[in-house]
Amino acid sequence: MKILIINYRYFVSGGPERYLFNLQDLLTSHGHEVIPFSIRYAKNEPTEYAQYFVPPLSNSEEVYFKDQTWNASAFLRTLGRSFYSFEVEKALDRLITEHRPDFAIVLHYLRKLSPSVLSVLSRHRIPFAVRISDFAMVCPNAHLVRDGAVCELCVKGSMLNSVRYRCVQGSLGASAVNYAATKFHEWTGMYDHIRKFILPSGFTRQKMIEAGWEADRLVHVPTFVQPGETVPASSEKDIDVIFVGRVEPLKGVHLLIDAMRWINEMQPNSTIRCSIVGAGAQDYMEQLQRTVTEHNIRSVTFHGNLPKNEVFALLRRARIAVVPSVWYDNMPNAALESLAAGVPVIASDHGSLPEVVHDGVNGALFEPNNAVELGKKIVYLLSDRQSLSAMGARSTQFIIDRHSPELHYQRLMDVYRSLQA
Repeated sequence: MKILIINYRYFVSGGPERYLFNLQDLLTSHGHEVIPFSIRYAKNEPTEYAQYFVPPLSNSEEVYFKDQTWNASAFLRTLGRSFYSFEVEKALDRLITEHRPDFAIVLHYLRKLSPSVLSVLSRHRIPFAVRISDFAMVCPNAHLVRDGAVCELCVKGSMLNSVRYRCVQGSLGASAVNYAATKFHEWTGMYDHIRKFILPSGFTRQKMIEAGWEADRLVHVPTFVQPGETVPASSEKDIDVIFVGRVEPLKGVHLLIDAMRWINEMQPNSTIRCSIVGAGAQDYMEQLQRTVTEHNIRSVTFHGNLPKNEVFALLRRARIAVVPSVWYDNMPNAALESLAAGVPVIASDHGSLPEVVHDGVNGALFEPNNAVELGKKIVYLLSDRQSLSAMGARSTQFIIDRHSPELHYQRLMDVYRSLQA
């Protein structure tokens, strides 16, 4: 079977792209031909289908809106992609006509690609599902966060709130355009083309229902973890606490630093070692490093971005992984991969995280945004190494039982079959 995967990036920049390439490998291993459709960025992985990719909004080096050069051409293309892009329509139509995929999985398409991909798929009568990796369908900034705190105004009320609070790029203009585009897509029935949404977590499915989406269109298909990542942890445990992921405020890395600060203040002779693996915006990184220096927080190491094999090598040497997300993190890879490596997880008690981190079973949960409680949980779990070891074993088994590639594949095929009915 030929399976088309649509996403606005064809290189790894975060969890959604990690999923894309893992899924591509999984589908290929089952004998399917995977056909990608994306935007022509300089960072893209090589593919024979790159000839069908569409131009970026500005130039191939500018991936993020914050880096984009704004000129008349970029402005018009951005406006068109927000509403309906004939450029994207033409490119995808040519790809489908020449390669005739049997099934399509749509990942990120809003704003940088275009909802026009939905109408093209529908016109060609290709069964497809849209996988939701964030909250973009119910929240214009995609994270359900405003001013560093959870916000559900658009879920429970009008999306006009997003214009009022400038939720898209902090811009009144961008927020107004996004609102107008959303209303345009609703008015034209663009989203009616989507018969099935795939949700990585039950929590996200519930938020979609609360926002008015029909429950029978929402299918919960948990993210999977690659088999090579599901192995026992190392016996060499020289890292007590580890964070892996994008180093940004939404991920709550500052909470972990503040928790380490609290531990050092309460236990001046503490030898707890903490590793931060990943990178982010320079100002935020500098803020974290300044806090470590000014408060003499011992044994915190910033590793920056590392190759995947080195990240997993560090994970397996850790006693505890921390996922201190400020936002309703939607089944993050960091939590799943830590559990797969036999490392118990301490996570914020909200969003999808309680679905994978079970208090006292394979880790612990703490009150979101509460650095002191996070510090207490770290100290508590590290105080009982025998219980921690048992949690690690249960962590690996949990991933094998509920997040295996084979289970994920079978659920995807169930979605495909349901779309053929």
